[in-house]
Amino acid sequence: MRKLLILLLSIALFVLLVACTNQKEKASDQHVKQHTEAEKDVKIGRVNKNGMEINAVYMPHSVEVAPVEHGGKKGNIHLEADIHATDDNTFGFHEGEWIPYLTIKYKIHRLNTDKVVEEGQLYQMVAGDPHYASNVYIPESGDYELTYEISAPDIARHVEDVNGFYEPMTLKWKFKFKDSNNY
Repeated sequence: MRKLLILLLSIALFVLLVACTNQKEKASDQHVKQHTEAEKDVKIGRVNKNGMEINAVYMPHSVEVAPVEHGGKKGNIHLEADIHATDDNTFGFHEGEWIPYLTIKYKIHRLNTDKVVEEGQLYQMVAGDPHYASNVYIPESGDYELTYEISAPDIARHVEDVNGFYEPMTLKWKFKFKDSNNY
């Protein structure tokens, strides 16, 4: 009986060690994946406003998008808005949750000129995580300003549970664009 108990405890300890090792490997793999994905994104700006963390980033190449009419046009970057609820939001989302049903219009203009080089809408997309994005064409390296006009979510709410949504907002960031095709 004692040998059986020792054998069962040994098996349990072995299973526990394997499970812990697998968890460490999964955590390590997740960290590598996040690090690799972060290397792909070029940060433009970030702000916490109206109960949301709003990140403006781009990938230095376009991506294939389906359906094409939802941000899959030709471009040399993939412009994104990553928008998640903060803990102080009053419209029913848990901290860290992605905010769906926004309308996000963007405009990019070359600094020191009035020339708008690109404007349009960012669309809801998924690629491992939900975000808003569109392929965009910026004609040359230089200094630019990105403007996002973000409307309130187009979603119904329980009035007794969720406060009203915010008024539409305009956010602006200056950024330096380096066209990788020219270098």
